[in-house]
Amino acid sequence: MDIRKPSVASVRGYAVGGGCELAMFCDLTICGRSAKFGEPEIRFSDAGPAMGMPFVVGHKRARELLYMGDLIDAETALACGMVNRVAPDDELEEATRKHAERLALVDPEALTGTKLALRRGLEAAGVRVAPRAGVDVLAPMYAARTESGAVFEEIVKKVGLGAALE
Repeated sequence: MDIRKPSVASVRGYAVGGGCELAMFCDLTICGRSAKFGEPEIRFSDAGPAMGMPFVVGHKRARELLYMGDLIDAETALACGMVNRVAPDDELEEATRKHAERLALVDPEALTGTKLALRRGLEAAGVRVAPRAGVDVLAPMYAARTESGAVFEEIVKKVGLGAALE
């Protein structure tokens, strides 16, 4: 968030957990049509980014994603504001490069000032306070080892993330 220059994410395949958070918090995110996003942590007794996600996708969508742990497709991620653009998978790299090149044409001082103003608006809305407000609840959940978490990890090791998410 404090990076002065805009960050651009390019997402292909699964962006779950920390990958979903990273994609959400980049300034611009372009993804391939086959991309899947989500916070499946609740399925294995953990918690997702409950404090930050509402700022990106809104409270109702955040609740749905965090309570259910379901994955959403690229078009749904676009509709809820999690990504800026969806490109055909085979054109993703080119689409991301074009976006970055277009961004590079903007005056650096104007871009930095605009990003700072946007950041300050989010800070005034509580984006920095939110993570501190819930850390006492989420930290123990992240640290705990649960039976369902162990089962999830075992499935990931044996047959992969996709199977564990199912």
